[in-house]
Amino acid sequence: MPILYVVATPIGNLNDLSPRVREALAAADLVAAEDTRVAMKLLNHLGLSKPTVSCHRHNEENRAGAIIARMLSENLTVALTCDAGTPAVSDPGHVLVDAAWDAGVDVRPVCGPSAVVTALSAAGFDAREFAFYGFLPREKKPLLEKLQAIRETGIPVAVAYESPHRVVKLAEAICQVLPGCRLAVCCDLSKLYEKIYRGSCEAVLEQLCLNPNVEKGEYCLVIDMSPMPPVGKKAEALPAEVVMLRAILDGADLDEAAEAAREAGCPRNDIYRARVRIQDLFAEGQE
Repeated sequence: MPILYVVATPIGNLNDLSPRVREALAAADLVAAEDTRVAMKLLNHLGLSKPTVSCHRHNEENRAGAIIARMLSENLTVALTCDAGTPAVSDPGHVLVDAAWDAGVDVRPVCGPSAVVTALSAAGFDAREFAFYGFLPREKKPLLEKLQAIRETGIPVAVAYESPHRVVKLAEAICQVLPGCRLAVCCDLSKLYEKIYRGSCEAVLEQLCLNPNVEKGEYCLVIDMSPMPPVGKKAEALPAEVVMLRAILDGADLDEAAEAAREAGCPRNDIYRARVRIQDLFAEGQE
């Protein structure tokens, strides 16, 4: 009877390989891999020699049927792998697994490393309920809209992946849409230079900006929205004068401070009155 092993592989540290992974790969007649070169390195590490076939994001729709047909006609055992972590979890694989179920093939998961679960375990947030979103939109407007939608689900913890070249922009967007949330930004989990930034979103953004090597590595972010006001209840807005004075202390001029107050949702009349009071205050200080 044909068998499809769905094999989770290390996300960075080969010492995370389990005996079951080796058993599954040893039993396989064929390895369906996201990248055959990565699979070959893993097989060589285990001292195994197996034929491989690519099954990645761009060919899986066309290739899954042929793999299943071959499994049925030749009674093959196939091991499905991705480059790192668990196949079909924000990685290729679900099309082949779905096709296997439809064809009556025996599907057997071989559990192992997952960046999502690893990041959650290290974050220390209450993740009894969480949602995973994979890679969030790249463009600013869709990203801000997605973060707002995530907030409105009411699920307190969210997990997402991000590329090293966009992680700072994602942290900035989180600070803009989800002020008051906590973040755990995990880089290169299980690898030699593993790094985890944890704290308020503003503090984590500052740490990321101070890292000259921030654009290196692989990132998994955990967002904890439980410290924020309940969904549907707006946080009490700061007075326009307070918002503007804070902006001025940070180096903004009066026009920029007024714009900051507008972005904070302060009423136009309040901004005008605050502007007059601040101008008067500065005038008194110059006398």
